[in-house]
Order: sequence, then C-alpha cells, then structure tokens
Amino acid sequence: MPQKSGKPLILLVLLAVALGGSEAAHALGETIDFSNAVTAGFDSWAESLEAGTGADSSWEFPFGTPRVADLDPQEQKIVLSLRKLVLKGNIEDLESLADQVERRQGEIPAQMRFWLAYAQGKLDQKQACLNNLQLLLVVQDGWQHLDKGQQAWVLTGTPDLLFLLDNRELAARMYARLAASSVTQLNLWGQYQLAGMDFLDRDFDQASKRYRMVCEAEPGTWREHACAMAEIAGRLSRLGREGEPDGAVASANP
Repeated sequence: MPQKSGKPLILLVLLAVALGGSEAAHALGETIDFSNAVTAGFDSWAESLEAGTGADSSWEFPFGTPRVADLDPQEQKIVLSLRKLVLKGNIEDLESLADQVERRQGEIPAQMRFWLAYAQGKLDQKQACLNNLQLLLVVQDGWQHLDKGQQAWVLTGTPDLLFLLDNRELAARMYARLAASSVTQLNLWGQYQLAGMDFLDRDFDQASKRYRMVCEAEPGTWREHACAMAEIAGRLSRLGREGEPDGAVASANP
C-alpha cells in the first residue's frame, strides 16, 4: 500500500541516493509504490522544462559541457571522464568506470548520476540505466543541476527503457504526457512512440494518425520512418475496414 505521508518517501529517497542506482531502486521498490513517486517526478520535470523553454528547443542534446562548478575536484574528474569515454566510444574503459561509480558510497550528484545513466545506456545496461534515471526523477533538487538537453534526455529515456523492460503501462502514461507537451521535441517523441505502441496493439487507424502527425512536422530524425509507417498503418487500417486479410502485419516493423 502506498505511504500516506510524504516523510517516509523522502527518507527512503535519501537512503536510495546514499546506496546508489541499482541497489537503491531495489530497496525502494520493495518498500513503497516507487512508480507513483517516479510518475510524480516525471510530471514535475516535464512542467519545469515546459516553463523554462519555448516550443522550439535549441539546446545541446545532451553533449553540452557538464555543469561541474558545484562539484568537488574528484567528482568533476569522474563526470568529465564519463563524458569523454562516452564520446570516444571507449567501451572497455567506460564499463570499468561506470561500475566503479555504481558502487560508489554516499551521495551521487545529479551530473554524475546523469552521465552514469547515459554510460549505462551506451553499455546496454538497461535496468541499471533505468534505475538511475528514476532516481534522478524522484530527487527533485537534482533538476537544477542538469541542462535542458539532459533534462529532455531523462524525460524521453525513462519511458523508452520502461517499454523495453516490459512496463508498457507506465511507459504509455509517460509518452502520453510527452505527447501533450508544449515543447516540440518532447511532443513529437511522445506521438512517435505512442504510434508504435498503437501499431503493436493493431490499432492501425490511430497509429496512422500519430505517425502522420510526426511525418508532417519539421524534418527530424524520425520523419522518414514516420512517413513510411503512416502509409503502412493507413493501408492496414483500410484493409481491416474492408474485411480483407491483414497478413502484412507480421512483416511490418513499427
């Protein structure tokens, strides 16, 4: 049963920060309804980013120079090293450093946790990456230490990982929040991912509409694929209405 008071949640989040990513999320998951805290944090982060930016985002995503002025020299070195190894694609050294940071005792600052999560994403350590993204979301004061591009990456990466790790319900709820965002970058990603989920659920009409919306937006990374999928989903929707075979579904890849 979820806690009625906010105080136990705050204490457990502080414990989580002290423990570190994977162990922290496990401890929280066994003690409270952690998904409620993550969802609340996600909504708060989305609102803050919308309030602080216009519809047309122009931030660096997410490779701007890390904000490390408030970190001690050792923490600065770790953050800059994680970023350097990510950019250079040095997988062996990156994995070694990420493992060291994950086992770090005491508080992990927001910039360090972000780059740890980003490194774990590059290393295909999906669960560890998700754990650290969720901890960023529930510790609200970490928000102010991240740039807008980093904030946006947390907001898009969290539901992506939830979906990949079979928590479709929470992923869909977060994508719907992004799809309602006034920030174009977030809005299009939410629509694009919801379209894929609609397609998988064989709701081809809705999938076609969402893909078409992304297709008709300004040129972007996903535009070409969205345009192609809008056509495929539209065709399957028409076939379904006409009662014809829809065997092409199996070969389509949303």
